[in-house]
Amino acid sequence: MESRFFNNLLNYISNDDRFNQELAEAKDEFQSVAGPIMETDREYTARMNSFHNWYILDRPMRALSITPLDYFLEFNANSLSADELEGYRELRENVHSIFELLRRTRNHTWVQDLLTRRKFAVEGSEETDHIDPGALFNTRLFTHQSKNYFTNFLVPHPDSVSKAIKAQARKVRKHNGDPSAFVLQLVLYQSRWDQYWQMNPRNIYRFEA
Repeated sequence: MESRFFNNLLNYISNDDRFNQELAEAKDEFQSVAGPIMETDREYTARMNSFHNWYILDRPMRALSITPLDYFLEFNANSLSADELEGYRELRENVHSIFELLRRTRNHTWVQDLLTRRKFAVEGSEETDHIDPGALFNTRLFTHQSKNYFTNFLVPHPDSVSKAIKAQARKVRKHNGDPSAFVLQLVLYQSRWDQYWQMNPRNIYRFEA
């Protein structure tokens, strides 16, 4: 079950001409660190949605030095109900990380954030029906009224490199590394794996010593 607040915000941004130039520049920026987004990618939709999340929630706009989310709140706060305003503000507290699927129940998906070791019960299980317990994937979690929700993408990683990813996540935790840089590095590696799927993934997911 995705966050309706984020989906509403994405629709707002996508249909506002004021964001066109900024969006194009942001996409170039994202691709320079996370790899190209091509329509032929097997995970094209997930990668595009990953970019939209980064653009709306993380990247300050050049002219205003605030994110599109904060811009939306600044100019629309008076037209929103108290519940809506709280829902959009909660998007600021999202968790962007690499997660391991632990298990599914009828109403929840249990995941663990590899960078903090926190476990989350996420509403619904349809987003993860196609992957097995133990699988690793990039996504974001939103919290609304004390319930956790997936955003609109999962970027999956091959099982054969799970051990290497977990080891690198431990290094990032231990040495207080930049979690955002690590997460985007994984998106880059997934892009290369998508492009060169004939290669052994271990030759792509190679982290610095």
